[in-house]
Amino acid sequence: MKRQLLHTPEGVRDIYNDECEKKMLLQDQLYHILRLHGYHPIQTPTFEFFDIFGREIGTTPSKDLYKFFDREGNTLVLRPDITPSIARCAAKYFGEEELPIRLCYMGNTFINNSSYQGRLKECTQLGAELLGDPSVDADAEMISMVISCLKAAGLKEFQLSIGHADFFRGLMEAAGLLEEQEEELRELISNKNFFGVEEFIGTLEIAEDLKELFTLLGGFYDSPKQFEEIQKKAAPYQKSASALTYLKDLHEVLKLYQAERYKIGRAHV
Repeated sequence: MKRQLLHTPEGVRDIYNDECEKKMLLQDQLYHILRLHGYHPIQTPTFEFFDIFGREIGTTPSKDLYKFFDREGNTLVLRPDITPSIARCAAKYFGEEELPIRLCYMGNTFINNSSYQGRLKECTQLGAELLGDPSVDADAEMISMVISCLKAAGLKEFQLSIGHADFFRGLMEAAGLLEEQEEELRELISNKNFFGVEEFIGTLEIAEDLKELFTLLGGFYDSPKQFEEIQKKAAPYQKSASALTYLKDLHEVLKLYQAERYKIGRAHV
């Protein structure tokens, strides 16, 4: 065999021996926890139609998707995330079901990251979706399950950052960003480049208080006083303000789950 064929492409790797055993054991432990919480397993295809991961549903930029064509000329995509596939399944199979619906899944995902980002391009994703229940209690249930999974993985000291997408959406609506600007900002946030976010916002002609709120994206605020100050600043922007109120209510419910022993902060993205 030619020497170069012994190597994997950039961004993917072999997992073998003890590392593979540990990974499989951890997957089984985490999946067991999801099942104990009443989540039912579901499997979706490794590739789907491109539109399943479109801008309105997916969170991965088009340029980072692995795209190819079938014999009929349809654009297909290796899934970068399993959640949009679950949404498709819910619409197709569970439209007449009594809500809420609890589903869990595990599978590999594929994102064509730039090499400088230092991320693997193929990862195993395990998760759960609680569909049809928009309540604070539902979010608290999911967060409690996350804590159980982290503990099962052997972690004892960890920090959870909880956000609300409407905080960001509200700011973008108030700023009146163009589609290209919005996409650039989303990518900066996805890469956790918050210094870049601050620089980008500085170039926009928007109100100073709105600029200040944008610079808070990705922050971690576990002090009630800090959070109240942010709420005051966001008060003029209804969607963002409502998102912060929701996060405050969620924090109160999490106390009933005794989640306070773990450091849980309210972030905004």
